[in-house]
Amino acid sequence: MTILGVESSAVSAGAAVLKDGKIISESYLNVGLTHSETLMTLVDTCLKNAGLTADGIDAFAVSKGPGSFTGIRIGISAVKGMCFGSGKPVYGISTLEAMAYGAAAEDVIICPVMDARCNQVYNALFTFNNKKLTRLCPDRAIKLNELYDEIKNTDKRILLIGDGSDITKKYFEEQNFANFSVFSEIFKFQRACGVAFAAFLRYNEGDSGETGDALQPAYLRLAQAERERQQRSEKK
Repeated sequence: MTILGVESSAVSAGAAVLKDGKIISESYLNVGLTHSETLMTLVDTCLKNAGLTADGIDAFAVSKGPGSFTGIRIGISAVKGMCFGSGKPVYGISTLEAMAYGAAAEDVIICPVMDARCNQVYNALFTFNNKKLTRLCPDRAIKLNELYDEIKNTDKRILLIGDGSDITKKYFEEQNFANFSVFSEIFKFQRACGVAFAAFLRYNEGDSGETGDALQPAYLRLAQAERERQQRSEKK
């Protein structure tokens, strides 16, 4: 089973090819360029280095959110285009779940955090034991103080991963909370290999995926323009 994973939901972007659960090629970029400029170049490079074309891919996987509205749309549109008319399955993967697979540490609570602005993070909580990831809560947009109140009394150490790690770390330290650590700086940001690996596990569990037409983003909250419009309507 050969899977192409695509990640463009936040500041980093990338593509990865997994064959039978092993990474055989990955392209990654985190230089601030827009994903519309870089994503397909990363995909092409990744496929070329693996000695493949899109026709040689058995299934596609993409981070469907939460994250940047524009970034998510770019990634989903790219995958829809690559699998158009092929009938090949597509797996829409939670960005937070893919990040948790990237950490895959035992005896901790894995806490992916993405900067959602306004003193909030996109977050979910997971544990990883016996090579199995267990979700403890749904993906959500949560205020830092609410996240802190939820985890402050846990016995297990909290492992932060994601581009929201720095602001979360700063808040925890302001609360004199020390029962946490930040995942390796090298792998702190979102990566396509986690997306592809999550899809591979779903395939092994009998999940046949969905069609490209059915693939939808998971934004979790309204775009800023929609929120502002809603606020103006409420004031009338």
